[in-house]
Amino acid sequence: MKRLLSSLLAVAFSLALSAESLPVLRMPGQQDRPIAPATLLGSDRSEVKVEDGKGGTTLYAGSPLLAVLEKNGLETKDMGAERKTAPAIVLATGRDGYAVAFSVGELLMHQSDPRVYLVAEKAGAALPESEGPVRLIVVGQRARSVYGLGRIELKFLADNPPPRHGR
Repeated sequence: MKRLLSSLLAVAFSLALSAESLPVLRMPGQQDRPIAPATLLGSDRSEVKVEDGKGGTTLYAGSPLLAVLEKNGLETKDMGAERKTAPAIVLATGRDGYAVAFSVGELLMHQSDPRVYLVAEKAGAALPESEGPVRLIVVGQRARSVYGLGRIELKFLADNPPPRHGR
């Protein structure tokens, strides 16, 4: 009985620990949500080739950051939504405190050819602990990539007034 209880506690602790290690998505007006690697690897997954600077490449798999934000409630499909998101930024922070920022406009500008991805696989396998379980990759900008992602936050820096009629 004591052994069974000990085993159950160990399993519960490991589940709680793994849930804590998942990055969190913070959207205004919503509760924080964990970003599970499996959610980035569905049918709309993308493959991302990253050059290592020595002539080699590594293949990652995941989803564009903008697609993840849209699936979680960010409206971007009409002029009203674009006016609202014009002063919005996304702050990505690693577990080590390293942070980078993107404007939503920057993400929208590259919607048909994304540059910013949340990835969960490297060379067909789960990311190593030093990089994951989720990593943010910016194609062509190594300094803006975040290993061991801890948090993604959508922030609005201002509120745009509604459009005036006739303009």
